[in-house]
Amino acid sequence: MITPKCHYSLRARIGKIVLVFSILLVSFYTTMLAMLYEWGLADATHGIVWQEAHLFQEAYKKDKNTPLPNTQTLKGYIGEKNLPENIVSIFPRHKLKKFGPQEEGLLYRFEKKTGLESHHHLLVANLYSTPERFFIYYNITVSDEVADKVWHKFKLLAIAGGVLVIMMLLVFKTTIARSLKPISSLSQWIDNLDQSSPPGRLPSNLKSDEIGQMAESLYNALQRIHQYNERERQFLRNASHELRTPIAIIRNALDVLEHKRKVGNDNIDNLVQRIRRAGDTMKSVTEAILWLAIENYSAPNKQSTDLKALVTEIIDENKNLNDGRQIKISLDIDLLENCEIEKALAYIVLDNLIRNAFQHCCDGEIKIVAQSASQIQIINTSHSYSYDSPKAQDAAEALVTGSFGLGLTLVKKIADKQGWVFDFELDEHQASARFGV
Repeated sequence: MITPKCHYSLRARIGKIVLVFSILLVSFYTTMLAMLYEWGLADATHGIVWQEAHLFQEAYKKDKNTPLPNTQTLKGYIGEKNLPENIVSIFPRHKLKKFGPQEEGLLYRFEKKTGLESHHHLLVANLYSTPERFFIYYNITVSDEVADKVWHKFKLLAIAGGVLVIMMLLVFKTTIARSLKPISSLSQWIDNLDQSSPPGRLPSNLKSDEIGQMAESLYNALQRIHQYNERERQFLRNASHELRTPIAIIRNALDVLEHKRKVGNDNIDNLVQRIRRAGDTMKSVTEAILWLAIENYSAPNKQSTDLKALVTEIIDENKNLNDGRQIKISLDIDLLENCEIEKALAYIVLDNLIRNAFQHCCDGEIKIVAQSASQIQIINTSHSYSYDSPKAQDAAEALVTGSFGLGLTLVKKIADKQGWVFDFELDEHQASARFGV
């Protein structure tokens, strides 16, 4: 897996975009402000000239003796020949030819002198029923001191606007950084995931936005994947645990068959029947474990089951676990009768209860007592469970977590799913399991 470099990170790329955008925006803002200043000044100046020309043209229609505009900064002339030389020097006559006989327009020229700057405007217009052209000359002369004040204000405005734009972009960058922080937290959370454990709690800085919804969907998907993997692991554990007995029976029967073949003994019907019964048990147990592990898997079929015969068969299959120990089995199961139940599930439950009692018994007595036609109690009078707490709730918790062995945990799952009765009680010396359908 290639670790991306820092400058390829989303945060770095957004930072570069924001920086470039800031420079472009500030440059554009400053340029536009200068242009707007010039445009505004030009529009204001041109507006004055055009307004004066319009007023004179209207007055000239009524009275041809209307005096020409004549102020310190604005003067009017009729006929190109009447233009003073100082104006012609600023606006040469060949520039006036850019306007046709019936065209009107405005010429502008900027002139810089020592301590002064001048803005010259010359309007070329037509007069009513007169072939001569009408000219208005407008001049604005500003000292450098006044101009500097204007530009100083403009610079302050430009700086203030630029600072404001930069502040807005910094806020934008901060907002983006905060928006990306949940993504970084989510990435770290994903890196810390362990396939053997369920996904931990999502980072606390995730909000109920698109990122939060994506994280929630991811969390739910990981939960489902973990549950699926857990069911698969549980299936393998249960399968290996439950199939040991029938596999051992088949191997032992095959060893006996091999021995009888060598000595020429053909009396193998009982062994073949035992192998067939063990094979059927393996098939039923596998289907039952699949039913526990896989959702929507069909439950084992119900059939008439002789509980007494089933308990006796299971005791016979597991009695080898007591070899080498002084263990007495007290059996009182005459009350048990035939029941219409899932035999495969009942076999797993009874096999695990009896096997668990045999495996965790010190030298002593195991009592298997029928309390009704479909309920038995298995009492281990001298158990070897490594458990200190006598509290019932602690024993129940330990049962769920498998502290008393995988077999009892499996029994509880089947009983809970089927609605069967299952209790397990424990004190310092005695362990008691009660099961009923």
